[in-house]
Amino acid sequence: MAKDKSMTIIVNTRPKEWDKETISYEEVVALAFGTPDPNTIYTVDFSNGPHGRPEGTLIKNQHVRVVENMVFNVTPTNKS
Repeated sequence: MAKDKSMTIIVNTRPKEWDKETISYEEVVALAFGTPDPNTIYTVDFSNGPHGRPEGTLIKNQHVRVVENMVFNVTPTNKS
């Protein structure tokens, strides 16, 4: 289902406009860092999320429903 207006989400302390109902791990990483480095693993945590899942972690190929002012923290970790 498409949203008829965008909302603000916070990615690494920066406000970003988002106009989809859900956001994937890959989309959050792209908002945080642009093109992801293939030699880097990213940790994606979120808070202020939707009812039923107000906080959590996303891993590759997962997505979560987006709500206004949802907060994402993306941290890169080099593979060892």
